[in-house]
Amino acid sequence: MKFAALSTFYLSFLQKSWFTEILPDVPNVDTFDYIVVGGGNAGLTVANRLSENPAVSVVVLEAGPNVERLPEVYIPGLVGFGQSFTTLNWAYQTVPQEHLGGRRTTIAAGKALGGSTVINSMIFPRAEKEQYNAWGTLNNNDTAWTWDAILPYFKRSETIIPPTLSQLADGVRYQPDAHGAPSDATVDHPEKEGRVKVGFPNFIYPQSQMWHEASGLRPSPDLSNGDPQGHVGISINSLNARNNTRCSSVCAYYTPNADRPNLAVMTNATVTRILWDRSQQHTAQSPISSGEYRPLRAAGVELTSSDGVVRTLWVAKEVFLAAGAIASPKILELSGVGNATILMSAGIKPVLELSTVGENLADHVHGWANAFTNASVTRDLLRLDPVFEKDQRDLWYHNRTGVLSAAPRSLGLVAASSLFPSSDLRTILQAARDDIKLYARRFSNGNENLAKGIELQHSLMLDLWVKDRAAPVEINYEPGYSGPTSFEDRPRRKYSSVNAVLFSTLSRGRTHISSSDPLALPAIDPGYYAHPLDFATHVRSIELGRKMLRTAPLDTIYEEEYEPGPDRSVESYAREVAASDNHVVGSLAMMPQELGGVVDTRLRVYGIRNVRVVDASIIPFPISGHICSTVYMIAEKAADMIKEDASHS
Repeated sequence: MKFAALSTFYLSFLQKSWFTEILPDVPNVDTFDYIVVGGGNAGLTVANRLSENPAVSVVVLEAGPNVERLPEVYIPGLVGFGQSFTTLNWAYQTVPQEHLGGRRTTIAAGKALGGSTVINSMIFPRAEKEQYNAWGTLNNNDTAWTWDAILPYFKRSETIIPPTLSQLADGVRYQPDAHGAPSDATVDHPEKEGRVKVGFPNFIYPQSQMWHEASGLRPSPDLSNGDPQGHVGISINSLNARNNTRCSSVCAYYTPNADRPNLAVMTNATVTRILWDRSQQHTAQSPISSGEYRPLRAAGVELTSSDGVVRTLWVAKEVFLAAGAIASPKILELSGVGNATILMSAGIKPVLELSTVGENLADHVHGWANAFTNASVTRDLLRLDPVFEKDQRDLWYHNRTGVLSAAPRSLGLVAASSLFPSSDLRTILQAARDDIKLYARRFSNGNENLAKGIELQHSLMLDLWVKDRAAPVEINYEPGYSGPTSFEDRPRRKYSSVNAVLFSTLSRGRTHISSSDPLALPAIDPGYYAHPLDFATHVRSIELGRKMLRTAPLDTIYEEEYEPGPDRSVESYAREVAASDNHVVGSLAMMPQELGGVVDTRLRVYGIRNVRVVDASIIPFPISGHICSTVYMIAEKAADMIKEDASHS
């Protein structure tokens, strides 16, 4: 019985039961046209767009709960407080990192409906347009993946709330033609309305404005215009500025359409594997090759509730992986798709040999410089002074102003030429060129095709370095403590901090299952600092952050450096504290198969007829920007491609 023909009553029962973690026994409510694995920004976007067609049925399966009513989720100034980085965080642990002194690090990812959009800092700019153009170059010069081709999908995903006169006076800048339709233009034309409300905060710290001047960067007309390098500005945020609340993917793509009878969202539902058409099962001794003519066909998925009840859902059309760059390859491997040697060592029977699943993983790397400050108000007071925190919370609930109305990121992208003297830069880049094959082989885990793909990635990225368009580092200012030391272990004082984020990483790693247990976390090896250019660049950016804190006019509120500290070399400090910036990409890369890719340019997994990947896994190499807006763009574009392919089938 087709799901679309079922009564609204049954679907309502199904949704409500899963929200209370009860697995219902509803006859025939087990087949959907589309199954979306993961309810983050990619999954909810695709589900929303596909369910616009009332003739199809869509189900979203999310491992976490719906937490939209938690204050630390919807109040901008409570980013990082409460459950944000505890129960709502997968907190993936890496394997010991060779170039970080054997330390393990943690990669944050949202464990809730909305995924990381419910715990991130709401930073919403875009990367350099030439980096997006390189996606097309990497994929046989496919013009469907270039800045001009994807810009409409960036715009479609958002509705901008233009800055107020007060925000403009505080230094906010934006270019209307870089964004989706403004909110006031969609009242009479709701079809033009994007989903994610984006805008600017109601409170901007004075020291953030001082940092703009201290940075030495040019004021940005708009950090989303495809040309952010060399500029500084107040970041646009995934923020509904009408009521000063976070706009997660739940707010954007689910809540307004939760009553659609053909859309089901199941929370606390962990997908453990994809089930294959039984007529196409293959033995572990002879899994089919992804290059063979007979592609696999997904028949459904197996999932389990938080209390251990197992259930199967069947799919009539397609399955979409949207669980993120760590969980999506894990699900493929648990389903028997990947490197047969790795799968068998984990106790999984291979059904499709696709050896680069989980490979090519890359991440942004985070570092810090911070100092004690005499500024009158910093975010530290929210933890240091309970009376201040209560007053600010009351103020926010009263009129949406005060410190809790702030999304405190001002940021700038630094050019390579600002980090290195020209002679040093030429020497470093020549060394990277000379060793390009060496590192491509080293990072490919023995896969010859992937070695070719990484070599081409590095070549394209180094071309941007030579043109001084790589935007290798983001420097952003925090009006409070930001660093590696816990609240319990640091002095109870006020801070100014500069976050130094390495964007254009050349290092590559991998993520793989090590057990057949679907609830076991995978072995994740990002390979931080495995390429010498990464380490050299990040050290320079931390040094630049230290300098900015002592530069006028920030020097007027500077008291004393706390970290790295005067007796500690930046080189050793970086290896001791560097961490993930939680922007993992590339583990199911969109590249030709002969270059080690896992999905094609229509996001279909090679060798599988009806499984696509629609999340950050497909981004082939790191981009110079926070990835949230880019993932929305990918999912919007994916939805169009899915509809187009369905119309031709």
